[in-house]
Amino acid sequence: MVVGTGRSGTNHLSSVLNDLGIDVAHEALGEDGISSWCLVSSLEQAPYGPALTDINAEEYVVGHQLRNPIKTVPSLMTINKKSWAFIREDAKERTAPWWWNRAPIRVKAMWHWLDWNQRADEMAEVHWTLDQAPQIGPTLAEAMEEPKLEEVWEDAWNSFESPENSAITRVTSFSRMLKTSPAVAIQRVRHAMKWTPVTEEALFDADPILAADMMSYWHEFKKRTAIAHSN
Repeated sequence: MVVGTGRSGTNHLSSVLNDLGIDVAHEALGEDGISSWCLVSSLEQAPYGPALTDINAEEYVVGHQLRNPIKTVPSLMTINKKSWAFIREDAKERTAPWWWNRAPIRVKAMWHWLDWNQRADEMAEVHWTLDQAPQIGPTLAEAMEEPKLEEVWEDAWNSFESPENSAITRVTSFSRMLKTSPAVAIQRVRHAMKWTPVTEEALFDADPILAADMMSYWHEFKKRTAIAHSN
C-alpha cells in the first residue's frame, strides 16, 4: 500500500509494478495492494477508490512516496473541487474555518502537502522520495517479498512509459476540462503555460513560516531516506 499526496508519482509507481506482474492498482484495490493519496485520511468515504476504512491496512506493507514540494505544490493548486472538498473535510479538526476560507490556493496546497505527508510518514514502514524511486528495488523486494524486484526495478522504472498525465495533457483534453470548474480550469492553464511560479521563493512569498516548515521537513526526509536506501 503506497500513500502520499496527489501529484507525487504514485500512478507511475503502480504502472511499473503492474508491468512487472505485481497488481498494485492506482486508486483501486489490486490483488497485491493499492496506491492512493486518499488513504492517508480516516474519513469513511474517499473521492477516488476505496477509503482507508474499507481496507485492512495490516495486510500490507505501507510505503510513502514524497515529491519535492517546490514541484508538487503548483500541481496541487490545479486539483479539482471534489479533491479539495475531501481535503477540507479531513482538515476540519486541524484548521480554523476562517483561516481556510481566507487562505490563498497556494497556501492551502502548501498546508495540505505538509499535513498529508507528515501523516503518511507516520503510517508508513518504508519511505522514499520520487527522485529516489529508481533505486528502491532492494527495499521493495524485501518489503513485498518479491525477490525479482531487486534486479529489475531500476530498469523497469526508467524505461516504463506511463500514459502521459501532465499539466499540458490536463488542459488539452476537452473532456477533462469540461469536468472542471472555471477556477480549476484557470489554475490548470496557468500551470500548463508556466505562469504559476515553481520556485522555493514562491513558497516563502506565500507564507514564510509554513514554507520554512515544509522545506525543513523535505530536507530531513531526503537525508533520512537517502541513508536508509544506501545501506
